[in-house]
Amino acid sequence: MTSAAATTRTVNLLGRPRIDGPDGGYRMRSRKSWALLAYLLLSERPPTRRHLAALLFDEADDPLGALRWGLAEVRRCLAGDVTIDGDPVVLRLDPGIVVDVEVIASGSWGDALGLSTLGSELLEGLILRGAGVFESWLLAEQRRVAAASADILRKAALTCMSRGAYQEAIGYAVRLVAMTPLDETCHALLIRLYRMTGDDIAARRQLATCTRMLATELGTVPRAAVHAALQERLPLPAATADRPPIRRGQPDARSHARETDPCRRRDPGRTMLTIAAS
Repeated sequence: MTSAAATTRTVNLLGRPRIDGPDGGYRMRSRKSWALLAYLLLSERPPTRRHLAALLFDEADDPLGALRWGLAEVRRCLAGDVTIDGDPVVLRLDPGIVVDVEVIASGSWGDALGLSTLGSELLEGLILRGAGVFESWLLAEQRRVAAASADILRKAALTCMSRGAYQEAIGYAVRLVAMTPLDETCHALLIRLYRMTGDDIAARRQLATCTRMLATELGTVPRAAVHAALQERLPLPAATADRPPIRRGQPDARSHARETDPCRRRDPGRTMLTIAAS
């Protein structure tokens, strides 16, 4: 019997859109089909067919016919896991389908940290000609998703910092700075973390990077809070708690915690340390 985990599909709308499943990845041929899928998943209320046709296919000879073709392609790429019908158009996904944007918007930040697409732009690189209203909607959604993603990374960094998991916190803070390079508070957090690990060189280089970015992009200088982060005191070493011996054959609760605790997982952002500090 095939497990549910093995048959789960993931709809990745962040970065270059794709659908991952047991048979590998799938990319729809038409950019407008991806736009259609994203709009149906993220709209506050089901749109009418005429609205969708005007939004994405207004320049086609037969806008409603082009819409039907787009809906058919969405059905094909999620065969068996989606129903699309009605007017207004209602899209219903199988409960086992994971949508990365929905995990970020409504899931726990611990779940969101497991997404490989966290921090990527919604429908990255998607450009549609003659669809100005959709482009305006997409820009607003990109900003909303980016803000939610940054909030997740900030919470992860602060939580790990509070637990003394400084290297993991640095990994999340680096990704946060990469997402929001002009946010001084994010630079200040990363500088503090470098200081808390005793890496004064990286802290000073991060301050220099922040100063250069703000001068180039905004014509400003870092505020006092950023400079204050450079004076962060090193944390006092935590007392080592007595740990009972682990008998052979007994499950190790600490090993389970390392696997499930986001502050103990190996974070891909840690490989970006030298980039952010350069």
